[in-house]
Amino acid sequence: MTRLFKQVKSPIVAGIVFILLLLVPACNFLEECGTCEFITVDADGNRSSGTPMFFCGDDLLERQNSSPVTVGGVTTYWECY
Repeated sequence: MTRLFKQVKSPIVAGIVFILLLLVPACNFLEECGTCEFITVDADGNRSSGTPMFFCGDDLLERQNSSPVTVGGVTTYWECY
């Protein structure tokens, strides 16, 4: 009886582990994600933007909540969408 139990138990445990491994990457889908560009506006009002980049979770929130910085008439900030 014990041998039969081990034979049945092994595939069940393997199946459970497999399902849990499939769910781990899905945690990223629970985070809010978006695309952000680093914007630069010079003293004359000329605007340039960097390459759009994809961010999720805390990285996205950090950029969304950052304040514009002005140094020497040049303002930089993150624009997320």
